[in-house]
Amino acid sequence: MKGIAASLLFTVLLGSSFNIPSAYADNLYASTGQILEFDSSGNQSVFANSGLSFPEGLAFDSSGNLYVANAGNNTIEKFNSSGIGSIFAASGLSLPWGIAFDGNGNLYVANPGDNTIEEFNSSGTGSVFTTSGLDEPAGMVFASSGNLYVANPGNDTIEEFNSSGTGSVFATAAAGINNPDGLAYYGSNLYVANHGNSTIEKFNASGIGSVIAMSSTNSLGVNEPDGLAFDGSGTLYVANFGDGNILKIDSEGGVSVFASGFGDAQFLADEIPEPSSLLLLGLGICTLAFSHHRRR
Repeated sequence: MKGIAASLLFTVLLGSSFNIPSAYADNLYASTGQILEFDSSGNQSVFANSGLSFPEGLAFDSSGNLYVANAGNNTIEKFNSSGIGSIFAASGLSLPWGIAFDGNGNLYVANPGDNTIEEFNSSGTGSVFTTSGLDEPAGMVFASSGNLYVANPGNDTIEEFNSSGTGSVFATAAAGINNPDGLAYYGSNLYVANHGNSTIEKFNASGIGSVIAMSSTNSLGVNEPDGLAFDGSGTLYVANFGDGNILKIDSEGGVSVFASGFGDAQFLADEIPEPSSLLLLGLGICTLAFSHHRRR
């Protein structure tokens, strides 16, 4: 676990197809002390570098605004599509880390500083969602069921919470969890970045897991992974804290280096919502960052 150092809301009819708005270019974003933006070819540019203090978790809202957890100053920053930022929330936060939007547009923030998860409405008004079963909560993601998964690096577990904040243990060290950080959800499966043993674990809805990627002797291996994100085609991106690479894992398990040279690349977010978020929002009628670390 580190120390100081998505879902988009669509207005669609039930049963209609989930068409991605043309405004979204399926770009990848990474928190690396600043916020970097990558196109599909891996070309990078600086999206934002103001108002940031040890930026961590990233998430997009329904309008394409990017939200950033500022662990260094206990705020959540909101950036528009031009990279212009403003403070969204500055209360109820204690070393904010992972963040995620639910299907109603509420933002959830993991606070490892006080072992809570805070829920904020669209106006930035917050309340405590849960304090149960948390031990240095880090990455978070919503499943298509509407339940929230939370990585607990403090006790090597993944916790699952329903909409009322009632939690249960979804996976433990016995199932391969080792200092988990980033989470992603795709195709009814939960993906976990295990920083502690340099693996990516995939879990089905029953909590049965398998390793889909691990460390190796070449430059393509998983190396102390932190952030995870899927793009619109189902490709998984992994932020390697250990070697500064961002890996690209295709649906067949092929691994390649998407971008490299980042000493502290951590949380990732894709500009297109994860399929799980699309399903959540449709049914309601309407997904790498750290310089200093606590547990390494």
